[in-house]
Amino acid sequence: GQPKNVQVFWGYALHPDRVGNFVAKPMSDCGGAEILKELCGHLNFDPAVFDDAICIPCRMPYITSMFMPRNLTDRPLPVPKNSVNLAFVSQFVEIPDDVVFTVEYSVRAAQMAVYQLMKIDRPVPPVTRHNKSLAVIFATLEKAFA
Repeated sequence: GQPKNVQVFWGYALHPDRVGNFVAKPMSDCGGAEILKELCGHLNFDPAVFDDAICIPCRMPYITSMFMPRNLTDRPLPVPKNSVNLAFVSQFVEIPDDVVFTVEYSVRAAQMAVYQLMKIDRPVPPVTRHNKSLAVIFATLEKAFA
């Protein structure tokens, strides 16, 4: 197991190939210390906070591929039309009105596939349409313009 005095932090860069604001090169070209320096700058932390830290850079070039521009037909349904023994489960299937990159999306895709292939007459939990919630919309606007 992990020692009690060890803390792990997972960071993620949305645009790792852009030049940083505090380190004058792209994150993809940075070592661990430089990544921590950039992080400290954005969080307004004293860099001494990370004096004992170890940062191990890791490239995951396809982690956000599900957010890339696409056509509606680019991703299959969990169970393709006319399939009787093949299904797809993951972030890369098409589920109308749902948002990828969540555990719920993966679980819903698996439920849809299993229920359909096994002929289980049970509803899949509905997608929560937060974009239709006035409370969520107002809270978002309040945060955006605060």
